[in-house]
Amino acid sequence: MRKKPDIELPENTVADRLLKLRVMAGLTQEELCDRIGYTSNYYGQAERGAIPLSRKLAEKLRAFYHTTYEYLYFGVHNNRVSENGEYKRHPVFDFLESCTGEERDILYEIAKSVIRNVRDYKTGEPVEADAEEENR
Repeated sequence: MRKKPDIELPENTVADRLLKLRVMAGLTQEELCDRIGYTSNYYGQAERGAIPLSRKLAEKLRAFYHTTYEYLYFGVHNNRVSENGEYKRHPVFDFLESCTGEERDILYEIAKSVIRNVRDYKTGEPVEADAEEENR
């Protein structure tokens, strides 16, 4: 186990957040990987941003660090992790489940447009729609 750093680490990307969580826990990649059951080679690629964070690895890290998917993937801090490390579901899911399929489709299109505009604003340049979105 290593000493925690005295400097503030960035949280801008998934890779930044993975590194920050591990360093703040005082662990080497090997120590973390031994505890979560992943190889340090695979985890290291995710921590460097060379591969996307998989859902399976995110679940292991979420449980190990008592954090949320929102933080791991998007850097959103919230208080939806209980004392025993259980993840509390975001209320938006309950809302979406109460909607009809047609209402969900409309909300999806609205949210997709809003998120694209937020990303354009943050980066200062238009974000390209990916091929999967264009084929919907």
